Amino acid sequence: MSSTIENLERELGEAQREREAEERAVVRAENTHEAASSERDEAWAETDSSDPEVAELTALVYTRRRELYEAIDRLKAAEGKERRIKSRLMYVLPAERRRYLSGAVDEEFEELLAAIGEAYKKDLPDVSISVVSERPGEMDLRGDATWRALERLYNATVRRWVEIRSGGDRRILERMAHQVSYYAGGHMPRAFADGEEIKLGQATGGEGFRPLPKYGDEEGRLSLARITTRRYLDENSISRLSKRSATLVQIAEIARLYQTMSLTVDEIRWRLEQLISLRLEVLEAVYRLTGERRRFSFYEIARAARLLDGHFPDPGIAAEALSHAVERASETGVPLVDVAYMSVTK
Repeated sequence: MSSTIENLERELGEAQREREAEERAVVRAENTHEAASSERDEAWAETDSSDPEVAELTALVYTRRRELYEAIDRLKAAEGKERRIKSRLMYVLPAERRRYLSGAVDEEFEELLAAIGEAYKKDLPDVSISVVSERPGEMDLRGDATWRALERLYNATVRRWVEIRSGGDRRILERMAHQVSYYAGGHMPRAFADGEEIKLGQATGGEGFRPLPKYGDEEGRLSLARITTRRYLDENSISRLSKRSATLVQIAEIARLYQTMSLTVDEIRWRLEQLISLRLEVLEAVYRLTGERRRFSFYEIARAARLLDGHFPDPGIAAEALSHAVERASETGVPLVDVAYMSVTK
């Protein structure tokens, strides 16, 4: 049985072909209308409007104009049909945009890809890893139904993704793709083994990845943090966070934790924007509490964290108060934000 995505992808392909055909029909109708108008104007210039030839050509102009309007109506209907299918696809593909690479692709990101490729050279000697770009209007329809649906959905924009190719062990190739995804904001590369695209499993945490010697020191960790946060935050935010390097690294760790929760890029971006003003110790507490998968929503934890961080001058005390508020709210069933507020007012 065909899946919903497969059906919608097929319907969208048909709708796009129909819209393109109607666009061509409108161009032809415009050309024939202009030609009829020019012929009528030339005849009119040599005689008056009562001339039978002018009257006949005028009637032809009205016919061609009606045909043009009808062609435009059909085009608008085809565009509406395409938009409706796209809306349905966007509803069922919210997290799949991770297949595209968000944020800037700079020299720092290219160096990370080269370092990961080098880490796997021993097991995958022929491995190649690169960033592929697709220009607006062009589509790469080689993949599965989900990929084809994404290409049809976003074909009016520039799309980028990481592509890994090798003839080696598929399991190692998949592990390499997951390591790229971990640092690249959850973007899952396309991996090809012997020219055939392989289906990758869901991304995991950072355990079991190959060591990257270049990124073992503090500057390396800061570089990895910038690479991850660029998938979500703008350069102004990253520049401000870079002045507090430990905070930037912690924000990147939180982002990587969110990547394991099936959140969309926009959902992670919104969460990080609520946290970037917090001090390091409070961010560490938020990271720990989020990792413990408590029953509290992100909104509750973030609101309580901002409230306590803004009240206590000492960030260590604010972090301790947040942990205590979570424990107290878990025991009593009182909303977390209310417990945090009582900590501030007592």
